[in-house]
Amino acid sequence: MEDSRYSAPAAGCAAEILLYLARSKSPTSMSAIASGINRTKSLVFRVLKELEMQEFVRECGNGLYWLGISSLELGGSFISQSDYTTTARNVLQQLSRKTGETVSLATLRGTDVIYLEKWEGTYSVVTISHVGQRLPASCTALGKALLAELADETITALYDGELPTLTLHSISSLEGLLQDLYQVRETGYAVEVNEALFGRACLATVVRNQGTESLDRSTTAISISFPIHRYESGLDEFITQIFQARNQLISNLESRQLFEAN
Repeated sequence: MEDSRYSAPAAGCAAEILLYLARSKSPTSMSAIASGINRTKSLVFRVLKELEMQEFVRECGNGLYWLGISSLELGGSFISQSDYTTTARNVLQQLSRKTGETVSLATLRGTDVIYLEKWEGTYSVVTISHVGQRLPASCTALGKALLAELADETITALYDGELPTLTLHSISSLEGLLQDLYQVRETGYAVEVNEALFGRACLATVVRNQGTESLDRSTTAISISFPIHRYESGLDEFITQIFQARNQLISNLESRQLFEAN
């Protein structure tokens, strides 16, 4: 139960507004924000004005709000200060250059994946993700690689009813997801074909923290996203390359942790 002694409604409202706008696809009205985060209009109005003064949000005209430049500063600082993203950056760049395709790093939050890093390769054409974006984990190779680290009972508790879908090929049932995750555990990698974006396939594998045997909040996964026509001809090579990149990431992270410990 939440301890009311530490309750700060305005601070909580500010955090909820920023997250709501971060997940919105277009500028949003004050009334829609208040409804979306279940806060009073008066509180949302006051908090919005303070956030606007600090440039965390901006009014786009017609009473619509979106994120401001200070939000970019926060996001950029998180990326630069994160152990995983700092350690992973060079490895991801190299993997993108080798494959010529889009390479990403993500982590799991609930039933969503959040993209932490992304690099476009020579052959990259179209993707639906960007750094900071959330997508349904069950629709993405990254998400399935991370979900496979959880017990079936935990996954069942996460989902209630039908699964979210992005295309007609997305897994829509819990039974189908659990079957897919069984294969992920057997092979060590996850694959999605036309499940997040039609015409695209993706391969992903988990980069687990040293000494951990299950998913924790800092566990990440890396992926290679590529067009369908490279799926049959290039999958085996992509699997080899992504495992090599994963092993390099783990080695780099272990070396960094050892250095910091000394």
